[in-house]
Amino acid sequence: MNSAVQTLLIGLRTTISNIRANKQTFLISVMTIAISVGILGVFLIVFFNLNGLLASWNQHVQVVVYLGDDISPSQKSDLKDLFKANAKIQSTEEVSKERAWQEFKLQQRDSADLDLGFNPLPASYRIRFNTSENRSLHISEFAEQIRGEPGVESVEYGEKWIVRFEKFMIVCRVFLLGVGVLLSLGLILIVSNTIRLSIYSRQDEIELMLLIGATPRFVKIPFLLEGVLQGLSGSLLSLGLMGAIYIYLKNEFQPSLESIARGMDFQFISQPFLWTLVGLSVLIGFVASYISTYQFMQALNKR
Repeated sequence: MNSAVQTLLIGLRTTISNIRANKQTFLISVMTIAISVGILGVFLIVFFNLNGLLASWNQHVQVVVYLGDDISPSQKSDLKDLFKANAKIQSTEEVSKERAWQEFKLQQRDSADLDLGFNPLPASYRIRFNTSENRSLHISEFAEQIRGEPGVESVEYGEKWIVRFEKFMIVCRVFLLGVGVLLSLGLILIVSNTIRLSIYSRQDEIELMLLIGATPRFVKIPFLLEGVLQGLSGSLLSLGLMGAIYIYLKNEFQPSLESIARGMDFQFISQPFLWTLVGLSVLIGFVASYISTYQFMQALNKR
């Protein structure tokens, strides 16, 4: 048998022995990892769904060009030429003053009598843009261009709430990054202390192994494997926790989500990010155990 494989198998048996000897400490560390990664995962679920909601809204945004009452036929014709010249525009719909008023009255049919004796609403064009990666940018550029045209009273496409929501998503990204870094540092400290307890419980045995010729790498392997197992076990438990929370959130918020953005489903974390969370947990366990074993070996060398 290959010596590297044999060393790994011996290290694995020793790791299992260490875990059995320190069950309670190992389980506490695993549960801490599971809860911490689960919290990060829940934030990711919320973030992905907010991001999906923003994308859905962006795809349904239409530009409404309100026309002045004194617009001339030639000005209308110039506007239509501008619409046709823009290859990013999907469709253009003209809405007369009369139609706008009728639609408004239908929306407000439960309100009191709306017979004002005159029509206060302007005629308009409703413009939809093709789906593209920079759709929001194309819309804002077009809106700025068309605002200065003769006969145009105003242009609306909900830019204020879109900008605010995009700023909110930037804050969410920074918040997620900050939470991820803080949780990772906290978990490294927790796992590192757990491994340190395991090391000191076998201190005499380790010193004896080193005296009879065991290499530092041979001594480190069981503790490195223990840290990796803590990270892996914690991440797998966190996936179950995230799944349960996802099902609860979906049952609670799916109807509301459909009313806000039709056709959008409450989403779970995408597979690449799930693997990233698992990999992060394993890496945290490895780094924490490496720190503990390195510090222990340094302390022994100073004696």
